[in-house]
Amino acid sequence: MLEFAAQYQGQLMVNELSGNAAVSIPTHSFFDCEGGVVPRVLLVRPQKETRVPVDQLESSTWQPKSAEEFVAAWSREVDELPRFTSDHIHLVTGILLPIWKMLPQKNSRVYRLQAADGEKILGRVVNAQDIQSVAEQLGLKNKLLSPEELVSLVVNERYSQQLPGGVTLRRSYIASEPRIELVDALPLADQLVAVGCFTEIIQWRKRVFIPTGNRAAAVLAAVIGILG
Repeated sequence: MLEFAAQYQGQLMVNELSGNAAVSIPTHSFFDCEGGVVPRVLLVRPQKETRVPVDQLESSTWQPKSAEEFVAAWSREVDELPRFTSDHIHLVTGILLPIWKMLPQKNSRVYRLQAADGEKILGRVVNAQDIQSVAEQLGLKNKLLSPEELVSLVVNERYSQQLPGGVTLRRSYIASEPRIELVDALPLADQLVAVGCFTEIIQWRKRVFIPTGNRAAAVLAAVIGILG
């Protein structure tokens, strides 16, 4: 990273609060609402990059450090990273050319993957928020994903799903805790609680939730059965 910093006129930084390291390099500016130019820098870290206005960086806990201090902080952060990470990728596979125009045009990435069992897969990437619209385009308007798939999407990718009866399944944060919420489900609250849901009054309003964890998929399956 020292060579990278030198090549791109970067500054070696360490966050005094977290102890993490980053290389700050110049990047493109943007205009504020009054037409003024807002200069920015790109913070390059071991796993991500973030563009930050210069004035915010100067008032933050990121501070310039010597090469020795930077290398020590960068190496420690890299050593603490997991050897492998997991991610969720949604693909449309098969003969894609006839349906290419039905797929979202903002993301046209194609992945070639090989599964653990050796199966090779070629498919077009679909973002989680586009799954429902893609299903409708392909004539699957009334088809729901499995409860297990829905729980994973809602919890991990902020996916929302319209369920039968006008009820919406979504992720909500309550006191910084992610929950699976059933919106507009109050008329059926008693029935839903009977199959494992729970209610809570938040800001004088009762809301219905599905418990997270191992029971989530089973409870959601029962909810879908009630909703029809």
